[in-house]
Amino acid sequence: MKIKRLGFDARLIGETGVGRYIKNLLLCLSLIDPVNLYFIFLKSNDLPKFNFRNPNFHKIALDVKWHTLGEQLLLPFILQKYKLDLVHFPYFNVPLFYPGKYLVTVHDLIIDHTRTGRATTLPFPIYLAKRLFYKLILIKALKRAVKILTISKSTKKEIISHYQIPEDKILVTYDALDSDFLRLAQKLVPKKYYPFDYLLYVGNAYPHKNLEKLIMVMNDPQIKQRVKLVLAGTDWFFYPRLKKMVDQLKLKKSVYFFGNASDKQLIDLYFHARALIIPSLMEGFGLPNLEAVCLGILPLVSDIKVFREIWGNSLLYFNPHDQDDIKRIIISALNLPKQKIKKLVAKAQTRIDRFSWQKTAKDTLLQYQKI
Repeated sequence: MKIKRLGFDARLIGETGVGRYIKNLLLCLSLIDPVNLYFIFLKSNDLPKFNFRNPNFHKIALDVKWHTLGEQLLLPFILQKYKLDLVHFPYFNVPLFYPGKYLVTVHDLIIDHTRTGRATTLPFPIYLAKRLFYKLILIKALKRAVKILTISKSTKKEIISHYQIPEDKILVTYDALDSDFLRLAQKLVPKKYYPFDYLLYVGNAYPHKNLEKLIMVMNDPQIKQRVKLVLAGTDWFFYPRLKKMVDQLKLKKSVYFFGNASDKQLIDLYFHARALIIPSLMEGFGLPNLEAVCLGILPLVSDIKVFREIWGNSLLYFNPHDQDDIKRIIISALNLPKQKIKKLVAKAQTRIDRFSWQKTAKDTLLQYQKI
């Protein structure tokens, strides 16, 4: 079998979400493929942070910022220097003029559902132009890719429906638990940050996360008296809007902003939460649900297709558009006996084994070898 020269655009490895995907996939690929030559393109400051045992994995400094004109114009020339048989772009930001073969991972199609100015901090005309450019890149990436990977069947169906991509061109390779997160969870003695009962939300505050609706629910007297809300996520872009809303509703004693949490802090927060709550209108996979279930915490989640796909009927679902229904599920969860909660979590835990980085890496490598 011919030894292939494989490129992997890992510039986003330090970011949340897609960064975990890149890190875990590369780690597992390095354990199962000692043959093919890998050229891993990283930002200079990430080079010392990530090491691979196999000598066939080569780290290359690439300080070209993503979603820029530089990325579109410079990347094709840089990548061609390495005479690569295939490049894996783990995000849809593929250079329009790259002539070589590539595989792309699409995590979600949220871009197709955010058409208003609420989804940005930019002036609307600039946002509109930027969005159109991103859409052009996404369409080209999907049409020209030799294979498309996605992290759920729900996203696969959307790609087929929105862009008329043949079904056999798309392969579902699920997300899984971060290996470092698992190791840390097994040896930590959890620290308690708050002296009260709370629901935990983990993630960013983009409009599709539906946090404004959740905060409105926290303004209900029946909820306020029984439980608080803790929001854990990087304090940028849209969180300031939510803080302003909390101030206006005088909910400072009901809604708490933890800010960006390390894995250790996140485990602490999960461990002491009454439940995780995810009111998203759309998701690609929903990693916090997996983290919570792994730690024995019950998620309360939106009744959306991807969550049903991943979890079946093992979680507690609510209509994310209906404040009364969100309130209903919160009160229902607070009233559940501990034994019932344990039973529900145990049911959800039976589904965890379906998601492993080893399987995702094996399926991804098979695609590399086929091309």
